[in-house]
This record gives sequence, structure tokens and C-alpha cells, in this order.
Amino acid sequence: MTTDAPMFVPPSQLDPVERAMGYPYAIPDCSFVFDKAGRDKAGWRPAEIGGALTAGRHPVLACGSNRSPDQLARKYFDFDAVTIPVQRAWLGDFDVVYAAHITGYGAVSACPMPATGVRVEVSVTWLSDDLMARMHATEGRGHSYDYAVLSGLDLALDGGGALDEAFAYIHRGGALNADGGTVGLAEVAARGRSRPSWLQPRAIAAVHRRLGHDGTVEDFIRENAANRFLRLAREAVLQQDAHAFAYEGCRVVPLPAE
Repeated sequence: MTTDAPMFVPPSQLDPVERAMGYPYAIPDCSFVFDKAGRDKAGWRPAEIGGALTAGRHPVLACGSNRSPDQLARKYFDFDAVTIPVQRAWLGDFDVVYAAHITGYGAVSACPMPATGVRVEVSVTWLSDDLMARMHATEGRGHSYDYAVLSGLDLALDGGGALDEAFAYIHRGGALNADGGTVGLAEVAARGRSRPSWLQPRAIAAVHRRLGHDGTVEDFIRENAANRFLRLAREAVLQQDAHAFAYEGCRVVPLPAE
């Protein structure tokens, strides 16, 4: 279960409904480098990732909006200089599914989930030490998500090569339960899925119906974005029958104070 501890939600000029419905945002169909030089100068460029670009950085699995330059720009909005190589990859025997989690801006977020026979497109964000604290804060590390090492992976990297180990954010409350199973993100390409996949607007609408909200979907989103305690109470209902993350090669990285 999540707690009522705060999580850093980056500001955005988007209307809350547009911001929630647009998750996981525009994702390039190639590997790229996200660059930010100055607070108002952010962009991305296609690139082959490797060598000096990744030296000394942590490979962190990105399944949802962390693959999008738009979201990275929001997360690091107040940093003067940011460089993040984002390498396209394909992860075997996993899927990207909806978490039993409503984000601070009202979207239903993504999470990785073991899924035999499925191969899903993800990204590896190569993060330097100075960028990790902000990423942890936006993911609610220690509250909504655990930061973990996943070992024994079949993770094929764009441009050649592979990783058998990477870091990842694992949702503590599990994956959204829909008719007894998980639901994939239709925005994320996958082969071998046997379960349904939904676009974000359908996922939000399904959660809205399940929780018995008597207003519009738009009202539901705005309430979740405006009231953290109400959002967490609704999320707790979703987590009552959520699918727990169970992967033998997962080791949670302890918080510094633990």
C-alpha cells in the first residue's frame, strides 16, 4: 500500500485532463539523447547510445512516461544542464501493464510485470548520480515505488548488445486488476500479449467506473490532481485485489536511511 507521504509532481502548463489523458506522451521511435541547457532550452536528438554517453551512468528501465522527452523536460524543469541518453530496448518475458496507481496528475501509470512469452518495447534511461534524486522523488521512491535491481533479464538494446541486469521502479501496490488479470498499455508495443491492452483514456474511464464516481471522467481527473488524500484513498481501493510483482531476480535497493 502507498502512504500519504508527498511525492514530487513536476509543474505543467497542460490542463490536468489533457495531462492525464496524454500519458505516456510522445515517445520517439528511436534511441535518443535528451538535452537541456538552461531552464527553457530542452530538446532531443536521435543518437546511437553507448561508449562515453553511458560511462559512469546507471541503466534504469523506463516503461511509461520516462521514455518521453516531454516528461523528462517536466521532471527536470528547474535544472540548468541535463543530458540523458534514452536507449530503445526489448524486454523478454515481461509486459508493461497498468499499475494500481493514480499519479499526482490523474493518469493511471505503467509498471513492468513478468509475463511469459511476451516481448515488450521499453527504454533504458542512463542516469548520472546527480539526476537520480529528482527521478526518485518523481517516482515516489519509498512510498509508491521501490527502486530495485532486476537480474537475469533478457534485455536487447537498440544498436546491438544486451543487458541482463538493470534498475527499475517497482510499484508497491501492484498491477491493476481487470477481470482477474492485468491490462497492457496499448501505447506500448508488445508481441505475444494474451491479455487485453487499453489506451490511457479507457484505463482512466475503467477506474472511474470501478470506483463508482458519480461525476464525469473529467471531474474525476481534476479531483485526483487537486486532492492527494482523496486520490490515495481511491488508489487504496484499487490495490485491494491488485496483482503483486513477483520476480525472483528482483532486489530492492534500500533507502539511504535504512
